[in-house]
Amino acid sequence: MSQITNAAVAVQVARALEEEITSGGWRPGHFVGRRQELAARFGVAPATLGEAIQLLRSRGVVEAKPGPGGGIFVAARSPFMQLSDQLLRLREGSATLTNCLRVLDALDGAVLLDAVEHATEADIADISRLAQELEAAWGAPDAASAIWVLHARIARVTPNELLRSLYTNLVDYITLEELEGATAPSTPERLRTHLDFAEAIARRDHALAASAVERHRGTSMADVLS
Repeated sequence: MSQITNAAVAVQVARALEEEITSGGWRPGHFVGRRQELAARFGVAPATLGEAIQLLRSRGVVEAKPGPGGGIFVAARSPFMQLSDQLLRLREGSATLTNCLRVLDALDGAVLLDAVEHATEADIADISRLAQELEAAWGAPDAASAIWVLHARIARVTPNELLRSLYTNLVDYITLEELEGATAPSTPERLRTHLDFAEAIARRDHALAASAVERHRGTSMADVLS
């Protein structure tokens, strides 16, 4: 590898180091190496190696210790960081759309309940506006994206960071995929279900929210793709 300092090379080095850590089964505290030694081994400039280490540090893969006896060590990773990695791999294509949709179906109740309980007036106004835009787009090609925009906006209300992150990452993944040949039913009942999501939040109506979630499961895209 030539002595080139750029982001692309730093990413390659970071991936190679992480692969070593993973394949070697290195535990937290394992000594990875000193910066100069690692730069020489990968044939990159010190600045490039520094960028690679920073990438790994930002993701909680390694930690850097200065001074005598210092260097780069495997970091103790939190369960949340491990989940973030799993979501990244999912977005790179390791899970099927049907699986993702079924997980979203299972999470809808918790997401909507949190929105009913915690939505601010600004949240309610925004969600109501998106529901009106969905109604206006119903039956047109833009309806599918309008549905996901509404779902994601509702999910952003929850104070549960883990639930919010998981749900919105799944929505992002699904909207980036091509749903070729798959069309969800554009029935009046399905539209009413999504409008009731917004209505339940605006009215803080738990019973309407529960009813809408149950009806939503009956018209899931997961069933269309199965």
